[in-house]
Amino acid sequence: MRKHKWVNRGFLHGPFLPIYGSGAIVILISTIAVKDIVPLVFLFGMVSSTILEFCTGCCMEKLFGVRYWDYSNLPLNFKGHICFFISLAWGAFSILLVCVIHKPIEATVLMIPRTIADIIAVVLAIYMAADFAVSINEAMDLKATLEKFTKENEQLQMYARRMEITATFAEEEFNKKKEQFMAAVAEERRQLSERADRRYSHITNIIKRNPNAVSRVHKESINEIKEIIANRKAKKDN
Repeated sequence: MRKHKWVNRGFLHGPFLPIYGSGAIVILISTIAVKDIVPLVFLFGMVSSTILEFCTGCCMEKLFGVRYWDYSNLPLNFKGHICFFISLAWGAFSILLVCVIHKPIEATVLMIPRTIADIIAVVLAIYMAADFAVSINEAMDLKATLEKFTKENEQLQMYARRMEITATFAEEEFNKKKEQFMAAVAEERRQLSERADRRYSHITNIIKRNPNAVSRVHKESINEIKEIIANRKAKKDN
């Protein structure tokens, strides 16, 4: 709505956001026994979806080194993965889902013949599995790139510290090695900025789909990649 056009967001390539789909399933399952009691639907749905959001956020950050959503700037958040006000929104959504949205969808789905439903389920499962495989591979490549950038930045800082110590002894030789290393780093950044082959495009694409992604471990590196993407977009616009 803000962009006034369709925008591909989230972890996957396809038009799916697994955290919302999984959240809806968790809400429906957790509220089965209390689906006719609205306050309990709110409570059970809020708690179950918040637990899912926290576990998913922790696992993804642990695995990929990137936090794909971040509530650190919101009050009453816990480790940036969950937030009290977002949990309240999950509770309100639980009431909307269980009491309004799910009933007509359930009736429509139950009208589909079992054989056709099984075929649709298998096709979607295969598609989702392939999308997950590609997206996970991209996320791992992004993690490797962030780790490489972070290591290079740390080496630059180390060279700077060493230069202060060894300036009076071997400044010329040290500067030569430093320039060689900085040239290699600059070339890596240039390739990421200018080349559009799969080696780099799939890395930048996952950031484009998750513009709010952050990383506590690779903060400077992920900001650098975002800046490269922004500069590339500005050049195209001009």
